[in-house]
Amino acid sequence: MDNYSYGRALNWATALGGPLLRQNGAPFPFRFEECVSALSHAKSMLKDTWSVESASDFRHLADRMWSGMHNPGFQQTRLFLSVMTLAERRAYLASLPKNDERYEDVYTTHLYMDRLPPAGIAAWDWGRLAFYIRCARVSGYINEQEENAYLLHNAVRARWSYRNWPDYAVAYMAGRQYWSRDLSEEWSEINLSHLNKLLTDQSSPWRELEWDIVLPEPPELPEYENEENVR
Repeated sequence: MDNYSYGRALNWATALGGPLLRQNGAPFPFRFEECVSALSHAKSMLKDTWSVESASDFRHLADRMWSGMHNPGFQQTRLFLSVMTLAERRAYLASLPKNDERYEDVYTTHLYMDRLPPAGIAAWDWGRLAFYIRCARVSGYINEQEENAYLLHNAVRARWSYRNWPDYAVAYMAGRQYWSRDLSEEWSEINLSHLNKLLTDQSSPWRELEWDIVLPEPPELPEYENEENVR
């Protein structure tokens, strides 16, 4: 693959994290230099949210997200509901107390399960991870080559799991709602505004880069034996 195509593939992989990059003030098209100032809080965010303080900590986080953090629960509920008719699903949902966490999980799964491909809400984990990969480099935990490896390993998962950027966006929004357990219209509108910007703005990488882009084979991921490898 030539350098131009490789660069586009990396831009595509970075753009998977577009919702959180935009939310944190990073401008299109999410070049590293432009992200540095926008993500000045990256190190504290990684520490406070995920207890990531080193390269090995970050590798552990990536493995957790690739294994699935919220998607397994969604898929389990999806399987449970899949044997019911639509009327039975609605009746089951109505039988649950609305102040019960189970209601929120079932409601969100019921709302999206027929609109999503088999990958379900994996886009939520992969989208967040693309954002945190950029945060890890800004924080100095990984270098450019390591960032590229993480991004491409993440990208191949998403590329073959969704059909296009809108498909990915719906799965991402479903995952965010499933995670937040916030079914309010206000929360949905906030999420939708970020996604709409990515889908419609002419300067958005989601508009510039075709979903079915050719991705190179990802290089091997870094292995960390001790904390001396922290950058």
